[in-house]
Amino acid sequence: MRILLLFLYVAVLMPGESYPSAWNYVAPEAKSIIGFEWRQLQNSFLGDAVGSELWSGGHLGIPELDCLKQSREILLSAPDFLAIFSGSFPAATVESQATTLGLLKTSYNGVRLWLAPEKTRRSVAQVNDNLLLIGWRDTLEEAIDRGVQTDLRAYSPLLARGARLAPAGDLWIVANALPDPLVSVFLPLRIETADFDGVVAARNGLRLDARYNMTSTEDALLSAQYFREALPDFHAVLQGMHVIPEGESVLLKLEVTAGDLDQFLRPPEPPIADEKPKPVEPAGPRVVRIIGLDDGPREVALPSKTQ
Repeated sequence: MRILLLFLYVAVLMPGESYPSAWNYVAPEAKSIIGFEWRQLQNSFLGDAVGSELWSGGHLGIPELDCLKQSREILLSAPDFLAIFSGSFPAATVESQATTLGLLKTSYNGVRLWLAPEKTRRSVAQVNDNLLLIGWRDTLEEAIDRGVQTDLRAYSPLLARGARLAPAGDLWIVANALPDPLVSVFLPLRIETADFDGVVAARNGLRLDARYNMTSTEDALLSAQYFREALPDFHAVLQGMHVIPEGESVLLKLEVTAGDLDQFLRPPEPPIADEKPKPVEPAGPRVVRIIGLDDGPREVALPSKTQ
């Protein structure tokens, strides 16, 4: 019996061995996870669009600490939203920026918390100088408890799928089903699916690989046909996507070279205005006719413009 228990204990721990330690904070009940290789992504053509959703101006309610924008990696999980930022976050820098934003300092289980007074803005936990967590206070406290747990830790099955995708791209998404509220922020696909896995690489062009599952082969064929018919409504850069039914799954594949991507994203040239024709000088001398004089009308010749 002791050998069996030891085997079960190791089996539970094994899935986490290949994950970054920051992933230990993700709730085992997570239904969707999105990962960003932010140092690469922020300098790509996707950087501005993704950043506009990540920071406080977007839909996620993340406090706009300037240091977050210098993160190395970002992980988002839901439905109990938790954002995990990995990078360099000196405590003095975080304190200065959090205080400026009006966040209130407290602590939980030895971890510094910065609480947002508004209900629309999430709070911050500084685990250490390299790791910040963002979420509602209850979410942060539960994540902190998971982070210090060492025995029989449970992991979300989505993490294993994310670990396979992460090395291949700058943005990856795994979800139990679509539509999903978190996924929809970054991938507004109007389809109903079971499992969805996708990865995007935005270095030296664009590469997209995704797979989603349906309940039957027939549903996969119908979904693939729907997707192909919708492609003309997508942005031009996505219209060359290959949609491939494969059993109960549908594969989405796209590869765009850097040169072609530049052409797709280049703003259109402004139209060239037609030049107005120059006024034609009348032939012969210019004459002004003056009327109403006592001695009758008089004509006066004007000097030419060349004189």
